[in-house]
Amino acid sequence: MPTIIALDISISMQRVIAGRSEENALTYHQLALKGISQFLEHLGAAAKLEYVALITFGSNCELKVDFTRDYDQIKQTMKKTEHGDKLCLLTLMKTVSNILTSNWGTQSQSQVVVFSDCGLGFGKSSIRTFLQNYIGKELDAEFNWLKPLKIVKWNFICLGIQSDGYFTRAVATYQKLLDYTGIKGQLFMPRPIKDNSDSNENNCNELLKNTLPTHKSELGRTAMFEMVEKLCETNFKPFEVILKCGGYFRLECPILIWPPPAPYYPLNNAKNATPLTLASKLEVCGYLSLSDIGSPASLSRHLIIPKVEREKVSRRTSDKSANTAKLTSDKTPRLDVNQPNYEYEKLEQEIREFYTKDVKDPDDATQAEEFDSKTSASCSMPNESQKESVCVLLHGVLKVENLAALVILNENWYGFLFSYADSKKKSNLMLNILPPGNNVIPWLGDMQMLGLAEDLMPNESSTFPVKAEKRSYSQSCVVWINRVSLQSDIQKVLRHAKKMPEKMQHFYKELNRIRRAALSIGFVELLEAMATLFDKEALNLAAINANPECTLQLKHASIELRKPSNRDLKVSIVPVQAVNMT
Repeated sequence: MPTIIALDISISMQRVIAGRSEENALTYHQLALKGISQFLEHLGAAAKLEYVALITFGSNCELKVDFTRDYDQIKQTMKKTEHGDKLCLLTLMKTVSNILTSNWGTQSQSQVVVFSDCGLGFGKSSIRTFLQNYIGKELDAEFNWLKPLKIVKWNFICLGIQSDGYFTRAVATYQKLLDYTGIKGQLFMPRPIKDNSDSNENNCNELLKNTLPTHKSELGRTAMFEMVEKLCETNFKPFEVILKCGGYFRLECPILIWPPPAPYYPLNNAKNATPLTLASKLEVCGYLSLSDIGSPASLSRHLIIPKVEREKVSRRTSDKSANTAKLTSDKTPRLDVNQPNYEYEKLEQEIREFYTKDVKDPDDATQAEEFDSKTSASCSMPNESQKESVCVLLHGVLKVENLAALVILNENWYGFLFSYADSKKKSNLMLNILPPGNNVIPWLGDMQMLGLAEDLMPNESSTFPVKAEKRSYSQSCVVWINRVSLQSDIQKVLRHAKKMPEKMQHFYKELNRIRRAALSIGFVELLEAMATLFDKEALNLAAINANPECTLQLKHASIELRKPSNRDLKVSIVPVQAVNMT
């Protein structure tokens, strides 16, 4: 999910925040830089895969840093920004629309974080003027640049004081802009100062504080950090779930899904319906071959990352001895034969004893001390790559066996895990989220009825998977995005027509391919145009004494294209000899 950081560099951002002493004077611009630094630190710790770009805007917008994962580059660049002139938010929105469309297309969800003092602009470029011209003319062509912004979420870090009347009116106008245009967004504002008017003594103290300069203010570092933390908690929080694999209860681990999956809103549901979200525990219910799954329609794809928690280990000797005792002690709980998972527990205990048998019961104090130091060193510096994880095991199996794991996302909602290689040397575990339902992959059938091949009766044959005669996505399709593509297809048919009878089969194959494509999209006018073109070409070939077979086949194709009975996709035009024979 790409993110754009927009920094306001207008002249108003160079003001000193009111209510602060001269020693602790801080401008709006300096406070915004501190907020951006904290935001980047959060992304570096919780969302290292996030692509971030930096834009500065005043009356003009400038892309300072293109989309990158090098957050230090953004920190160094934003320190060198210079102030501009007046503020124009509409210029920023148009620039963001162009950048996201050119880099990520019109279907990729993205976010914009704006650090600004919420200026309204001046003259024709102001927000109020835009709203006056926009209301009632939403469908006009001049507002088409708003369409790519419908899937972009705007987060405004509003730098201002609640007691400032201009700031409160500006914030209300910003909210109207989001409401009238239909753009998703949220305004983050500092909390107002508590009013202690119940006590006369408190009133006197407040009056005294207002008359003297102080470093405390409603808008400061603390307020900025609170707004950024709320922003990160709302929109940039890692999506953590538990992945459970198999019936053995120990094969589970916490994972992070990136980017976080968006809630699913059914198209035919009510407006106030509760959106569908993933469950807190995802369970693998079976395995399928990738060739059987194919390429079904899906909602989104996500990267699966194992969650690694770094535990802080005390450096005290007592803690070291305690950790050592945990690793070397043979006082493991006795297993009960009547337990349902007795065999699994016994196997796990044998594996644990095998890997710890070389460190059990040191013979003398020297060996114990050396073992103590090694254990404490390994605990203080844990190696994440050596920690066990179900994701690593599952990814290796799926990659080697060329399988996909069917996962239950929620009630009557499925997805599948598979190994995806973005390069020759690197592959990742991916989650493909299917639309809700148990029959979303037609050739698999009802997923609740899937079973094992071993469960079939001796004389029963498997009907899995459902085989289709022709899969639409496996056939060569015709794409006419521009006139050049359509013109090249027509010219190809005419080239085959001039070389008949040698190229007769190729002529009718291409003719039927174009005809079916035109009928599929309702382009019936193309059939009449091709028939007219064939009539003219037949006259030209007859004039130059060409092969009579060419003229005969072109006239026959022209007549067949005009017949209403040939508007069926299952009907194919055949050469005239085949028609005479029947």
